[in-house]
Amino acid sequence: MESTSAPSETHHPQATAQSGRWSSLLLALTVVIFWGVSFAVTRATVNQLPPLSLAFLRFLLASLVLWPMTRQLRRQVPIARGDRLAVFLFGFVGVTLYFGFENFGLKYTTASHAALLIAIIPLATELADALRRRRKPSLPVLAGMLISSAGVALIFGRDGGGGASLLGDCLMLGAVASWVWYTFLAEGLVHRYPNLLLTYHIMVVGTLTLLPGAAVEMLLTPFPFPSMAAWAGVVFLGIFCSALGYHFWNQAIPVLGVTASNNLLYGLPLVGVITGVLALGEPLTPTISAGAVLILGGVLLAGRYAGNGR
Repeated sequence: MESTSAPSETHHPQATAQSGRWSSLLLALTVVIFWGVSFAVTRATVNQLPPLSLAFLRFLLASLVLWPMTRQLRRQVPIARGDRLAVFLFGFVGVTLYFGFENFGLKYTTASHAALLIAIIPLATELADALRRRRKPSLPVLAGMLISSAGVALIFGRDGGGGASLLGDCLMLGAVASWVWYTFLAEGLVHRYPNLLLTYHIMVVGTLTLLPGAAVEMLLTPFPFPSMAAWAGVVFLGIFCSALGYHFWNQAIPVLGVTASNNLLYGLPLVGVITGVLALGEPLTPTISAGAVLILGGVLLAGRYAGNGR
């Protein structure tokens, strides 16, 4: 009797944990699709709304959506005084800094280039993690980094007839660095507060810290009346990519882990390039195709061995 009861007692929590991992994986993949499509949506919308103004409207909408959903949580779980600076940095880096770089980047480069450059986030995360832990990445990880770097070098700053530029690609690398920083900030906070509450606070921080830049844009740049398509873009970016996207992503990180979560971002270039080509008519040149193969190949190779090089 003892020998038959023990497996069932240990199997149940394992099955529950496995189910939770699959649910988190599904949430993360859903976010990857949202964010992959967002490159083309942002590229189209930023031509009608200035970059920081677009980001401000996006996160203002996201904050308004999350405000009634978090009313009770805000009363029950206030942010501890010692965590307020960390929460501020979390929102500033993950929203204001990242989307400042990304929105300006997408004004000067294509959705395809942006998505491919963002795909190196897993490698940048692994490198930063190795430096932080003072460990040497394994040879396969180093090989993956070199392969992906060759892919980046192949497309970096090359127009190809689609509107890409060196400035835009450099700005996207700034977005990569911001997201790596944001991910490690998340690692220290997501275990202490409800995910939805934390998501709301970073949306609010992002909205407030984007406001001065958006105000300057509105004063210096004539503010056009956007089309319905542009407003639809703001709604998609605010609700699906921000309110739901951040909520789902922050929920997945503690279950999947930092590196594993960011490894899923290899799907971004696939979705981003496809939507850029189909929705915006961006060219799919041999150079972009070769760069995509090298970047994705390097990311996938390194992802299989990430974290194992001690």
